[in-house]
Amino acid sequence: MPITNNLNAFLGAAMLGVISAAGMFLVEHYRQERRRYEMAKDMARMDKELSIVKKDLQDLMNKKRERLLSFLPFVLPHRQYLTTNGGAAPPVRNSNVLHLKWGEGTFWGQKKKTQTVSLYQVLADIDRKSNEEVVEELNSCLVKLQDLCLEHPGNAELLWRIGKCHYKLLEKSEDKEFIQQQLKKGLDACTKALELAPDSGDAHKWTAILIGARSDYVPMKERIADSHLFKLHVDMALRHLPNDSTLHHMLGRFSYEVAGLKWYERKVASTLFATPPNATFEEALEHFMECEKLSNHDWKENKLFVAKCKVAQGEYKEAVTWLDEAKACKQGDCMDDKIDKEVNALLAKYNSYR
Repeated sequence: MPITNNLNAFLGAAMLGVISAAGMFLVEHYRQERRRYEMAKDMARMDKELSIVKKDLQDLMNKKRERLLSFLPFVLPHRQYLTTNGGAAPPVRNSNVLHLKWGEGTFWGQKKKTQTVSLYQVLADIDRKSNEEVVEELNSCLVKLQDLCLEHPGNAELLWRIGKCHYKLLEKSEDKEFIQQQLKKGLDACTKALELAPDSGDAHKWTAILIGARSDYVPMKERIADSHLFKLHVDMALRHLPNDSTLHHMLGRFSYEVAGLKWYERKVASTLFATPPNATFEEALEHFMECEKLSNHDWKENKLFVAKCKVAQGEYKEAVTWLDEAKACKQGDCMDDKIDKEVNALLAKYNSYR
């Protein structure tokens, strides 16, 4: 083949190659532009969806925060537990911490504040409100505790407090049916708490208190059987809460009642237990005096029982002194009138021993 023809063929092939390459370049460029366009659309769609998710998260966090902070004061209480007698109680073990974050303006703002609300703090506020013994507050605490049980299932610290609230509510009522309902609910909650935390001093304490309250609504045989359970739970509670004045008062009450059992009650007790409960007025007095030492306030009823122990021991002059102290105390609750009535009756009887 002549060189000219070869050159023409070569140039033709080269030109065809250039055209093909240019075509391929244009096609690839178009494809890339198309990809960029699709990616831009996807990014815009994702950005829109992300904005919706952010808004939903913001709403959820705000609702969570409002729900908790509506129950707590704006300035959270100091980390201290209050017992029924106002003393400090041990901290909650393994308390869950809820971290609530919100931005200044939006949840996703660059500047963020972090508010940490622990279950410990929520329970401290519940303790404070339940100790005020206002029916509305007690009902509010009970609802809050039941809600928290849904968020923190299997938490004994919540359950024994439910038992406590039921007891506080029954104290405010004279309706026998209502009282028995509260007793059952309270004992059910405390029993569950002990299943979860057998070493919980507070769970044992409130179980004992509820069992003691039940004694007015059961036959004598069951009442004597309950006395054994009562003593068992008080002893267990004292192992973990040795400085709880309420527990010492309870043990004093138990010893006083056992020491004063009538002969037929002792006979029933001996048929129920291989070793029936036994106590003396001296033992009861020791517990009441320990309560006096540990209590951070003047306890009217405890002073009355010190006086009653003194009467049982024939120490009438000292009994009158304690009765005077009891009369001077004002607890400011519904028990004042009832206790004063008994104090005045004893003073009328033993006033001559001054």
